[in-house]
Amino acid sequence: MLTARTLAEAQVYVSLVIAADTTVPAAEPPDIVPGVNLTEGVEAWTLTSPAGEIAISYASEDACRALGVWFGLGVSRLIDAAQWAMVAQTYARRALEADMAYNGGSDQDRFLIEKQWEAAAEAVGEALKFMPDGAQVPPDEAVWSEFGREARARNPQLITRTKLADDLEYYRGTLSDFRALHGNG
Repeated sequence: MLTARTLAEAQVYVSLVIAADTTVPAAEPPDIVPGVNLTEGVEAWTLTSPAGEIAISYASEDACRALGVWFGLGVSRLIDAAQWAMVAQTYARRALEADMAYNGGSDQDRFLIEKQWEAAAEAVGEALKFMPDGAQVPPDEAVWSEFGREARARNPQLITRTKLADDLEYYRGTLSDFRALHGNG
């Protein structure tokens, strides 16, 4: 059985698996519904999904929530460095589209835009976890999925330290600008 560090990481992984036969980097995964596709075990939940069964440890989820870490502590074993970079771009694209259309609407709309920018920054952080100290690129083993290898081949700059640092600065800066303009919901 696959193991995710958090429910959020499990959902991202499912979205990548669903999208594997499409041209988009991530598709919307089915909602998590306790008792339907999420069952409780002794030490972990089991998420039944189109990607198979995924275990999510209660202890891991609790620790990540307490620390404010979205996708998990340590390096992902489900999602590779290039996939995380593409996930970040997907969140950022959604955030930018919603941000550009935002006209001071509801608190819920503002909240969702903020969460998309935050998720983009968090996903970049996940890609950076694969980077050895001082390295400009992660090792080849950090990109194991077919999608990740193809994305890296199409764009060799995708997961360089410089590109990821620039993306992280942009996503955090744009979130800060949005909050300054529209209030920090």
